[in-house]
Amino acid sequence: MRKRTHLVVIAAAVALGGLPLWALVAYQHHPLEPASQCIKLLEDPGRDTWQQPEAVIDSLGIKLGDDVADLGAGSGYFTTRLAQVVGPTGNVYAVDVDPQMLAYIERRAKEEHLENLQTILAEPHDPKLGSSSVDLIFICNTLHHISAREKYYPLLAQALKPGGRLVDIDFQKRDSPVGPSLEVRLARKDVIKELEAAGFRLIKEFDFLKYQYFLVFEH
Repeated sequence: MRKRTHLVVIAAAVALGGLPLWALVAYQHHPLEPASQCIKLLEDPGRDTWQQPEAVIDSLGIKLGDDVADLGAGSGYFTTRLAQVVGPTGNVYAVDVDPQMLAYIERRAKEEHLENLQTILAEPHDPKLGSSSVDLIFICNTLHHISAREKYYPLLAQALKPGGRLVDIDFQKRDSPVGPSLEVRLARKDVIKELEAAGFRLIKEFDFLKYQYFLVFEH
């Protein structure tokens, strides 16, 4: 009930000329919310101006033939782009706990002829990735949704091939016109501390995203 009331208040604010709806709730997705609404929000063209998906992917130097997991894939905003970059000899795994989102990604993959894109229905505490199966685990606006992360990180480390990387992009713990509420955001320093405790090492950081930190780790 509290969630529904929150959305009604936001919708009213939008109707009165406030911030666009995608800017307020696009990253509050929960499986109990209508998938169609969340997809519309996540795919809003306005997101491109601050998320800079092409610049993000270019920064990572992903190679043809790489295997990549998009953890918390949502609508496939990054997934389909990653599938184009790795080419037909690579694989991209869209990992999410919401079957409706994965069904939407499967339709997108078919329409865009992305035969190298596969979906994985994960569990909240298990990404369901095979051992040494991926070169890169890409996480965007998702880590703050995962509880018991100290038990989750070893599963991610196990999924990486030797020399593989883990990328985390999430909202800085400060006020911004997009992103979740401050109380659920993870501070950059806390993410680094958690991942280092799990055996990861920060090897690179990018600062061109306006509202988010962009961290690259190895294990």
